[in-house]
Amino acid sequence: MDRVRQPETPFAVGAVARLTGLSVHVLRSWERRYGAVQPQRTPRGSRRYSEADVTRLRLLRAAVDSGHPISALAPLSDSSLAALLEPRDDARRAPFDEVLAAIARLDAAETERLLALQLFVLGPRSFAWNFVTPLFVEIGARWESGRLSVAAEHMATFVAGSLLGGAFRTAPPAPRGRPILFTTPAGERHEFGALVAALVAASAGAEAVYLGVDLPAGEVARAVDQLGARAVALSVAALDPSDTSAYLHELRGGLERGVAVWMGGAASQRVAPPDGVTRAESLDAFERYVREQPHLDALAPERERR
Repeated sequence: MDRVRQPETPFAVGAVARLTGLSVHVLRSWERRYGAVQPQRTPRGSRRYSEADVTRLRLLRAAVDSGHPISALAPLSDSSLAALLEPRDDARRAPFDEVLAAIARLDAAETERLLALQLFVLGPRSFAWNFVTPLFVEIGARWESGRLSVAAEHMATFVAGSLLGGAFRTAPPAPRGRPILFTTPAGERHEFGALVAALVAASAGAEAVYLGVDLPAGEVARAVDQLGARAVALSVAALDPSDTSAYLHELRGGLERGVAVWMGGAASQRVAPPDGVTRAESLDAFERYVREQPHLDALAPERERR
Protein backbone atom coordinates (compact mmCIF):
# COMPACT_ATOMS: atom_id res chain seq x y z
CA MET A 1 0.00 0.00 0.00
CA ASP A 2 1.47 3.35 -0.98
CA ARG A 3 2.12 5.85 1.78
CA VAL A 4 -0.46 8.61 1.66
CA ARG A 5 1.12 12.00 1.18
CA GLN A 6 -0.41 15.01 2.81
CA PRO A 7 -0.61 18.24 0.82
CA GLU A 8 2.15 20.68 1.66
CA THR A 9 1.09 23.14 4.34
CA PRO A 10 1.96 26.80 3.59
CA PHE A 11 3.48 28.82 6.42
CA ALA A 12 2.64 32.41 7.30
CA VAL A 13 5.49 34.86 7.78
CA GLY A 14 5.25 34.76 11.56
CA ALA A 15 5.57 30.97 11.63
CA VAL A 16 8.57 31.14 9.30
CA ALA A 17 10.20 33.69 11.57
CA ARG A 18 9.83 31.30 14.50
CA LEU A 19 11.06 28.28 12.51
CA THR A 20 14.14 29.99 11.08
CA GLY A 21 15.09 32.42 13.83
CA LEU A 22 14.95 35.30 11.35
CA SER A 23 12.95 38.41 12.09
CA VAL A 24 10.06 39.36 9.84
CA HIS A 25 12.02 42.46 8.83
CA VAL A 26 15.03 40.38 7.75
CA LEU A 27 12.81 37.94 5.86
CA ARG A 28 11.21 40.72 3.85
CA SER A 29 14.56 42.38 3.24
CA TRP A 30 16.11 39.16 1.94
CA GLU A 31 13.15 38.65 -0.38
CA ARG A 32 13.00 42.19 -1.77
CA ARG A 33 16.71 42.93 -2.08
CA TYR A 34 18.20 39.54 -2.88
CA GLY A 35 15.37 37.26 -4.03
CA ALA A 36 16.43 34.69 -1.44
CA VAL A 37 13.01 32.98 -1.65
CA GLN A 38 9.85 33.71 -3.58
CA PRO A 39 6.83 33.00 -1.38
CA GLN A 40 3.39 32.72 -2.86
CA ARG A 41 0.66 35.23 -2.11
CA THR A 42 -2.88 34.71 -0.92
CA PRO A 43 -5.73 36.54 -2.68
CA ARG A 44 -5.37 39.22 0.02
CA GLY A 45 -1.64 39.58 -0.57
CA SER A 46 -0.31 37.73 2.48
CA ARG A 47 2.90 35.76 2.07
CA ARG A 48 2.78 31.95 2.25
CA TYR A 49 6.00 29.94 2.42
CA SER A 50 6.51 26.31 1.46
CA GLU A 51 8.54 23.72 3.40
CA ALA A 52 11.24 24.12 0.76
CA ASP A 53 11.32 27.88 1.45
CA VAL A 54 11.75 27.24 5.17
CA THR A 55 14.57 24.77 4.55
CA ARG A 56 16.35 27.24 2.27
CA LEU A 57 15.99 30.10 4.75
CA ARG A 58 17.47 27.93 7.49
CA LEU A 59 20.45 27.19 5.27
CA LEU A 60 20.87 30.85 4.42
CA ARG A 61 20.76 31.87 8.05
CA ALA A 62 23.32 29.22 9.00
CA ALA A 63 25.64 30.42 6.23
CA VAL A 64 25.21 34.06 7.25
CA ASP A 65 25.94 33.12 10.86
CA SER A 66 29.15 31.50 9.58
CA GLY A 67 30.29 34.86 8.20
CA HIS A 68 29.13 34.79 4.58
CA PRO A 69 27.24 37.82 3.19
CA ILE A 70 23.66 37.25 2.11
CA SER A 71 24.37 38.99 -1.20
CA ALA A 72 26.82 36.20 -2.09
CA LEU A 73 24.62 33.40 -0.74
CA ALA A 74 21.27 34.28 -2.31
CA PRO A 75 22.19 33.15 -5.86
CA LEU A 76 23.43 29.73 -4.63
CA SER A 77 21.35 26.56 -4.95
CA ASP A 78 20.29 24.63 -1.86
CA SER A 79 22.82 21.89 -2.62
CA SER A 80 25.61 24.47 -2.88
CA LEU A 81 24.57 26.00 0.43
CA ALA A 82 24.55 22.57 2.07
CA ALA A 83 28.04 21.85 0.71
CA LEU A 84 29.23 25.20 2.02
CA LEU A 85 27.92 24.33 5.47
CA GLU A 86 29.22 20.76 5.61
CA PRO A 87 31.21 20.44 8.87
CA ARG A 88 34.90 19.69 8.68
CA ASP A 89 36.43 16.88 10.76
CA ASP A 90 37.67 19.27 13.46
CA ALA A 91 34.23 20.83 13.88
CA ARG A 92 31.87 17.85 13.80
CA ARG A 93 31.28 17.97 17.55
CA ALA A 94 30.31 21.64 17.53
CA PRO A 95 26.70 21.20 16.26
CA PHE A 96 26.15 18.48 18.87
CA ASP A 97 27.25 20.78 21.68
CA GLU A 98 25.23 23.68 20.30
CA VAL A 99 22.06 21.60 20.21
CA LEU A 100 22.57 20.40 23.78
CA ALA A 101 23.09 23.98 24.94
CA ALA A 102 19.90 25.13 23.22
CA ILE A 103 17.97 22.24 24.77
CA ALA A 104 19.30 23.02 28.25
CA ARG A 105 18.05 26.60 28.06
CA LEU A 106 14.67 25.46 26.66
CA ASP A 107 15.21 27.35 23.41
CA ALA A 108 12.83 25.39 21.21
CA ALA A 109 13.24 27.62 18.16
CA GLU A 110 17.04 27.34 18.18
CA THR A 111 16.88 23.61 18.89
CA GLU A 112 14.64 23.15 15.87
CA ARG A 113 16.82 25.34 13.68
CA LEU A 114 20.00 23.46 14.57
CA LEU A 115 18.42 20.03 14.21
CA ALA A 116 16.77 20.95 10.91
CA LEU A 117 20.12 22.07 9.55
CA GLN A 118 21.70 18.76 10.51
CA LEU A 119 18.82 16.92 8.88
CA PHE A 120 19.39 18.78 5.65
CA VAL A 121 23.19 18.41 5.68
CA LEU A 122 23.33 14.75 6.76
CA GLY A 123 20.22 13.41 5.06
CA PRO A 124 17.39 11.56 6.85
CA ARG A 125 19.12 8.23 7.52
CA SER A 126 22.39 9.64 8.81
CA PHE A 127 20.52 12.30 10.79
CA ALA A 128 18.37 9.70 12.55
CA TRP A 129 21.16 7.17 13.05
CA ASN A 130 24.36 9.15 13.54
CA PHE A 131 23.13 12.40 15.07
CA VAL A 132 19.75 12.15 16.79
CA THR A 133 20.24 8.69 18.30
CA PRO A 134 23.53 9.48 20.09
CA LEU A 135 22.16 12.91 20.97
CA PHE A 136 19.32 11.34 22.91
CA VAL A 137 21.65 8.88 24.59
CA GLU A 138 23.48 11.93 25.94
CA ILE A 139 20.21 13.67 26.80
CA GLY A 140 19.14 10.62 28.78
CA ALA A 141 22.44 10.51 30.66
CA ARG A 142 22.19 14.18 31.54
CA TRP A 143 18.60 13.79 32.68
CA GLU A 144 19.52 10.80 34.87
CA SER A 145 22.34 12.77 36.51
CA GLY A 146 20.20 15.86 37.08
CA ARG A 147 22.12 18.01 34.59
CA LEU A 148 19.08 18.37 32.33
CA SER A 149 15.50 19.07 33.32
CA VAL A 150 12.52 16.90 32.47
CA ALA A 151 11.06 19.88 30.60
CA ALA A 152 14.18 20.12 28.44
CA GLU A 153 14.06 16.40 27.62
CA HIS A 154 10.38 16.61 26.70
CA MET A 155 10.93 19.69 24.53
CA ALA A 156 13.83 18.04 22.70
CA THR A 157 11.80 14.89 22.12
CA PHE A 158 8.93 16.87 20.64
CA VAL A 159 11.15 18.94 18.34
CA ALA A 160 13.21 15.98 17.14
CA GLY A 161 10.10 13.83 16.74
CA SER A 162 8.44 16.51 14.61
CA LEU A 163 11.47 16.71 12.32
CA LEU A 164 11.76 12.94 12.03
CA GLY A 165 8.06 12.70 11.27
CA GLY A 166 8.41 15.32 8.55
CA ALA A 167 11.41 13.52 7.04
CA PHE A 168 9.49 10.25 7.09
CA ARG A 169 6.42 11.75 5.41
CA THR A 170 8.52 13.20 2.59
CA ALA A 171 10.71 10.12 2.02
CA PRO A 172 10.64 8.81 -1.57
CA PRO A 173 7.84 6.26 -1.98
CA ALA A 174 8.95 2.63 -1.97
CA PRO A 175 7.97 0.17 -4.73
CA ARG A 176 4.54 -1.26 -4.09
CA GLY A 177 4.78 -4.38 -1.94
CA ARG A 178 3.98 -5.66 1.53
CA PRO A 179 4.78 -2.94 4.06
CA ILE A 180 6.38 -2.98 7.50
CA LEU A 181 4.23 -1.53 10.28
CA PHE A 182 5.82 0.55 13.05
CA THR A 183 4.24 1.17 16.45
CA THR A 184 4.70 0.69 20.20
CA PRO A 185 2.87 -1.79 22.47
CA ALA A 186 -0.18 -0.77 24.46
CA GLY A 187 1.02 1.34 27.40
CA GLU A 188 4.25 2.45 25.67
CA ARG A 189 3.93 6.12 24.76
CA HIS A 190 7.51 6.90 23.75
CA GLU A 191 7.44 7.20 19.96
CA PHE A 192 11.01 8.30 19.25
CA GLY A 193 12.45 4.84 18.65
CA ALA A 194 9.60 3.79 16.37
CA LEU A 195 10.03 6.94 14.27
CA VAL A 196 13.78 6.43 13.93
CA ALA A 197 13.29 2.80 12.93
CA ALA A 198 10.60 3.73 10.38
CA LEU A 199 12.90 6.31 8.82
CA VAL A 200 15.79 3.85 8.66
CA ALA A 201 13.53 1.26 7.00
CA ALA A 202 12.23 3.79 4.48
CA SER A 203 15.81 4.80 3.67
CA ALA A 204 16.60 1.12 3.12
CA GLY A 205 13.91 0.94 0.42
CA ALA A 206 11.11 -0.68 2.41
CA GLU A 207 7.53 0.52 2.44
CA ALA A 208 7.17 1.72 6.02
CA VAL A 209 3.82 2.57 7.62
CA TYR A 210 3.90 4.37 10.97
CA LEU A 211 0.83 3.66 13.10
CA GLY A 212 1.61 5.86 16.10
CA VAL A 213 2.04 4.69 19.68
CA ASP A 214 0.22 2.74 22.39
CA LEU A 215 -1.57 0.34 20.04
CA PRO A 216 -3.37 -2.77 21.36
CA ALA A 217 -2.20 -6.09 19.92
CA GLY A 218 -5.57 -6.78 18.34
CA GLU A 219 -5.48 -3.48 16.46
CA VAL A 220 -1.97 -4.21 15.18
CA ALA A 221 -3.12 -7.61 13.92
CA ARG A 222 -6.10 -5.99 12.24
CA ALA A 223 -3.81 -3.45 10.51
CA VAL A 224 -1.53 -6.28 9.34
CA ASP A 225 -4.48 -8.05 7.73
CA GLN A 226 -5.85 -4.86 6.20
CA LEU A 227 -2.53 -3.79 4.65
CA GLY A 228 -1.07 -7.23 3.94
CA ALA A 229 2.00 -6.29 5.98
CA ARG A 230 5.07 -8.49 5.95
CA ALA A 231 6.41 -7.42 9.35
CA VAL A 232 5.67 -5.48 12.53
CA ALA A 233 8.43 -3.46 14.21
CA LEU A 234 7.87 -2.53 17.86
CA SER A 235 9.80 0.02 19.90
CA VAL A 236 9.87 -0.57 23.67
CA ALA A 237 11.44 2.21 25.70
CA ALA A 238 9.97 2.09 29.21
CA LEU A 239 7.23 -0.53 29.36
CA ASP A 240 7.28 -3.06 32.21
CA PRO A 241 8.92 -6.34 31.06
CA SER A 242 5.96 -8.48 32.13
CA ASP A 243 3.56 -6.26 30.17
CA THR A 244 5.86 -6.36 27.16
CA SER A 245 6.10 -10.15 27.30
CA ALA A 246 2.32 -10.57 27.56
CA TYR A 247 1.82 -8.19 24.65
CA LEU A 248 4.32 -10.03 22.45
CA HIS A 249 2.65 -13.38 23.10
CA GLU A 250 -0.78 -11.92 22.29
CA LEU A 251 0.44 -10.23 19.12
CA ARG A 252 2.39 -13.21 17.86
CA GLY A 253 -0.59 -15.47 18.45
CA GLY A 254 -2.83 -13.19 16.41
CA LEU A 255 -0.60 -13.01 13.34
CA GLU A 256 0.01 -15.37 10.47
CA ARG A 257 3.27 -17.29 10.53
CA GLY A 258 4.69 -15.44 7.55
CA VAL A 259 4.51 -12.06 9.30
CA ALA A 260 7.77 -11.19 11.05
CA VAL A 261 7.75 -9.44 14.43
CA TRP A 262 10.78 -7.38 15.43
CA MET A 263 11.30 -5.47 18.66
CA GLY A 264 13.92 -2.98 19.73
CA GLY A 265 14.56 -0.22 22.21
CA ALA A 266 16.13 0.05 25.66
CA ALA A 267 13.38 -1.86 27.50
CA SER A 268 13.41 -4.70 24.96
CA GLN A 269 16.71 -5.88 26.45
CA ARG A 270 14.88 -6.91 29.62
CA VAL A 271 12.46 -9.22 27.80
CA ALA A 272 13.09 -12.73 26.48
CA PRO A 273 11.47 -12.70 23.04
CA PRO A 274 8.94 -15.50 22.53
CA ASP A 275 9.11 -17.83 19.54
CA GLY A 276 8.47 -15.92 16.34
CA VAL A 277 9.74 -12.58 17.71
CA THR A 278 13.22 -11.27 16.89
CA ARG A 279 15.00 -8.69 19.00
CA ALA A 280 17.06 -6.16 17.03
CA GLU A 281 20.13 -5.46 19.14
CA SER A 282 20.95 -2.30 17.18
CA LEU A 283 19.77 -0.13 14.32
CA ASP A 284 22.44 -1.78 12.19
CA ALA A 285 20.92 -5.19 12.91
CA PHE A 286 17.43 -3.88 12.23
CA GLU A 287 18.43 -2.41 8.88
CA ARG A 288 20.00 -5.75 7.98
CA TYR A 289 16.72 -7.55 8.78
CA VAL A 290 14.83 -5.11 6.56
CA ARG A 291 17.23 -5.54 3.64
CA GLU A 292 17.46 -9.32 3.94
CA GLN A 293 13.71 -9.92 3.93
CA PRO A 294 12.35 -9.33 0.41
CA HIS A 295 9.84 -6.51 0.31
CA LEU A 296 8.76 -6.72 -3.31
CA ASP A 297 6.58 -9.68 -2.46
CA ALA A 298 3.08 -8.45 -3.16
CA LEU A 299 2.51 -11.65 -5.13
CA ALA A 300 3.78 -13.98 -2.41
CA PRO A 301 1.90 -17.26 -1.90
CA GLU A 302 -1.18 -17.11 0.27
CA ARG A 303 -0.14 -16.77 3.87
CA GLU A 304 -0.87 -19.44 6.40
CA ARG A 305 -2.65 -18.76 9.69
CA ARG A 306 -0.52 -19.65 12.69
